Amino acid sequence: MPKGIPLTDDFLLEKRLAIAHAAAELIFQQGYNETSVNQIARKIGIGKSTIYDYFSSKDEIILLLLDEPLGEVRSRAEEIKAEAGNPTERLTRILEMHLDVLLRDKAFIFKLSFEFQRLPLDVQARHEGKRQAYQDLLTRLIEDGIKDGSFRPVDPGIAVKILLSVLSSVILTARPNGTPLEMLKGGLDLIFKGLEQGALAN
Repeated sequence: MPKGIPLTDDFLLEKRLAIAHAAAELIFQQGYNETSVNQIARKIGIGKSTIYDYFSSKDEIILLLLDEPLGEVRSRAEEIKAEAGNPTERLTRILEMHLDVLLRDKAFIFKLSFEFQRLPLDVQARHEGKRQAYQDLLTRLIEDGIKDGSFRPVDPGIAVKILLSVLSSVILTARPNGTPLEMLKGGLDLIFKGLEQGALAN
């Protein structure tokens, strides 16, 4: 690491993110595999060795850009899970928050997701582990709802996948039926209340 600089966690993250965002512009233009660390260093105006002060490899740059928003989502989801309210209300608040994070820079996240598919499988697995940790949090919340009678007995893992698929559909749709938040609320209402007229009575 550079000498003579106060390397607090916040400072280190700020420097890493600054380098990563600058590198992302080049990666999006040329492609991940076609972009070298030397090219990134020249674009940023620093030495190649300086990049290795902050990243162990080029893979780490994409991982940081993916992990940073996911880390925010998971941290905020933990806070919401611990708040008062029934499981339905808390799941809704978590997914609304997740939608807000995704919409903050939708195009950037989509480009990152594309480049992520070009990473080595072992590197992808590191990010997938963090994504699974977030899904596990949602699973625990559904399990709590099953235990207290808020939800009927279902497979919590499948329920989480369906909930997240609503979020993906809202983000990816080419034919929106309202604002993203309205579509999310509509999808969640359908999941929680069902489609059949008598669903609420059963």
